[in-house]
Amino acid sequence: MKLLSLISLLGAFFLLTACPGSNRKSQLEQVQENNMDFPDLRTRYNFGINYQLSQLFDIDYGLDYALLDDAAGYIVYEMDVYFCVEEFDKDEAEVIQFSYDGANTTAFDAVHDHYIWKRQQSLKDPELGMKKELPQSTHFPGYIQVVTGTQSEYEEPSTYFTATMNVNGKYYVFQLIGKEENMGYLYDDFIEILSSVRV
Repeated sequence: MKLLSLISLLGAFFLLTACPGSNRKSQLEQVQENNMDFPDLRTRYNFGINYQLSQLFDIDYGLDYALLDDAAGYIVYEMDVYFCVEEFDKDEAEVIQFSYDGANTTAFDAVHDHYIWKRQQSLKDPELGMKKELPQSTHFPGYIQVVTGTQSEYEEPSTYFTATMNVNGKYYVFQLIGKEENMGYLYDDFIEILSSVRV
């Protein structure tokens, strides 16, 4: 009798503890329920700045989309959305500036233009959006630009939201990357991340 009770108790335990995962909402469902915005923002710290990023983002150790080895990357696995930030110091910026025509561009513009050029070179038939100044909601000056394309003819197009920000003389490049069909509703999320940047 004790053995039968023990088996029943164990069966009930496994039945009751195995089911909570089925009630868990997918990452896409959480975004949809939050009016197509990333939910549950939390503060992240990288390279002397902090900003707000959704708790849906996990650390991405691959950093396939960054130019620098020392970059901070995050990913929402279920949605294939990537975010990364890189810091270009004064020396790195000046090297980029003088590899172009240093007399005709600032180091800051050169960093942004170089990053966009490198992104275009990595894509097949890229579409390039206009270079615009960051909106006034951001606390630091900078540029934002959109590049869309594929890395091979067999892939779906990806969209790269790219912003370069001058934070007290240091240049930061931010990217939000995902499949083109999903990125239209994430542009405002990218602007919100940029607007949350503080030192």
